[in-house]
Amino acid sequence: MEHLFLRNVSSGDMEGVFALSNEDYVRQYSVNKERITWEEHVRWFTNILQDRDNVFYVITDHSERFLGQIRYRIENDNAIVSISLSNLIMGKGLSRQLLLESINKLFQERKEIKVIIAYVSENNIASDKLFKKAGFFLEDKQQELLKYIYPETSTSVN
Repeated sequence: MEHLFLRNVSSGDMEGVFALSNEDYVRQYSVNKERITWEEHVRWFTNILQDRDNVFYVITDHSERFLGQIRYRIENDNAIVSISLSNLIMGKGLSRQLLLESINKLFQERKEIKVIIAYVSENNIASDKLFKKAGFFLEDKQQELLKYIYPETSTSVN
């Protein structure tokens, strides 16, 4: 973890986010399974950068290489989390710590947030395990989506 960094997204991350978002293993568990065009991505990314209702962090190494993203969509006092990691760091046991670090950062930056929500495909075993290990609680299951919650009062783990 000491060689990975979590920082706010910048316009220079547009290509990294685009490439990761179109990886087959990312699309597989996304709501929209279709590949994203560059034009769609540019519009979306430009809007995200200016939207106060989105908090967007990227994961990099010491050379600023893009290694993942953790995004929160703010809805009132809730934040819906989305996480995608590069295959360069997947499976190395880092996702839980990165997620918890981003949660702590979010709670510090956005005092109005009371609950974080994660929607996970029931077929996405890795994400299911991640959110459970990070302290999320299963609240509901609708069709093939599991709804996990993480209240602000949850104990943060390092």
